[in-house]
Amino acid sequence: MHRFKLAAIAAGCLILSGTTYALEFGVILSEESEYTTNSGQTDNDEVEEWIHSPGIELSAEHEGPAYDLNLDYRFAREIYQQDLFDDQNEVTGVADVAWRVLPERLDFVASHTRTQSAIRAIAAATPDNRQETYTTSAGPILRFNPRGNDQLEFQYQWFDRGAEESDVDSITHESSARYIVASSQTNSFVLEAINRQVQYDNGLIPDLEYDIARVGWLRTGADVTFSFYGGFNNVQRTNDRDDVDGFSGQAELEWQANSRTTLTLSGAREMRDQSERLTSGRVAEDLDYLVSSDLGEVFTNTRGSLGIAYAFDSTTSISAAISFDEEDYEDVGRDSESITTSLVFSRALNNRTDLAFSISNSNQDFMDEGDDSDRLTVDLNVSRSFGRRLDLVVGLGYEERDDNGDALSRGYEEWIATISLRYVLTGAER
Repeated sequence: MHRFKLAAIAAGCLILSGTTYALEFGVILSEESEYTTNSGQTDNDEVEEWIHSPGIELSAEHEGPAYDLNLDYRFAREIYQQDLFDDQNEVTGVADVAWRVLPERLDFVASHTRTQSAIRAIAAATPDNRQETYTTSAGPILRFNPRGNDQLEFQYQWFDRGAEESDVDSITHESSARYIVASSQTNSFVLEAINRQVQYDNGLIPDLEYDIARVGWLRTGADVTFSFYGGFNNVQRTNDRDDVDGFSGQAELEWQANSRTTLTLSGAREMRDQSERLTSGRVAEDLDYLVSSDLGEVFTNTRGSLGIAYAFDSTTSISAAISFDEEDYEDVGRDSESITTSLVFSRALNNRTDLAFSISNSNQDFMDEGDDSDRLTVDLNVSRSFGRRLDLVVGLGYEERDDNGDALSRGYEEWIATISLRYVLTGAER
């Protein structure tokens, strides 16, 4: 928590130093009450209870010639009616600062992310299996223009990552050099070398050194945006662990098929460790409940996704997606595969009322631990604005987990009803 306080103080200093410029600052008071039929997400002895979460949201935004700032945090208190779990504080959010020290030559960037993650993704994401994790980073970017529109960049980044409960705190030093060949207004090619050194506080976790050499291709057109990076990655480890090396690459494609339809496609194969994975932020649907945060081991991550979004008109849209994620660990029995499909429908009923419906089904298989499960989630939310400052959201949700593996069954069913109020105390009115 001490490191978070330091980051918050630094962000506050930046806010105060920029108040004479076009700084937008916001404060929102919120209260969410959730009624659940199965607070512990168990298949027996189900506990029904109300969970209340009063909170405050702070935001700041500035775009100017000297620096850009974006900050968005939520501070809340979770109160459990039946005392099945202890009441707890929750602090989640993101902050990004970009300071143009010498315009188009030297920038200094810093960021902070605090999110909630599952300690073990194999178990239900109940409060006793969640912890807050954070990532703070800072460093300069130096740029040169050796020829025409080509660009040569040198960057250093310092990362401080940690978790509330698990002993996985680490410091990372990352240095990179890249040459960007701007062959046209829409095409550019990248040659890049990266050295990343990860130092864990826990001596039982091996320190890591990544050496990455890769090439990239970026294309930006009126209808198609495409990026590709591919190359070789070597990971050296201490504690007498063997080196890990191999091909790594990632590609992303976005195609605006017509005025109403957008297709997205992405895929990647990388050697990673959990120190760089826990960075989602405060938005509930982005929290890392399906990612374990108690481990500092190297794994090969293969992932891909395909999505389509269609707008019927300015008020109604629908989107569908399917994604695959595989973690193949080098030395521990935590290998897993997951496949998730989702469908989201939204409609503006009028200029003050919106409806959103979503359904997703995921299969997660922890092969080494004999745990294979399917998880279904369904959510229906109606939001209503009363004037420019007050919003009300009423929701109904259903979750179901079915176990298919050899491990002890942990299936459950849960109905969830929510009512949420948000009042803009200061800042931009809606």
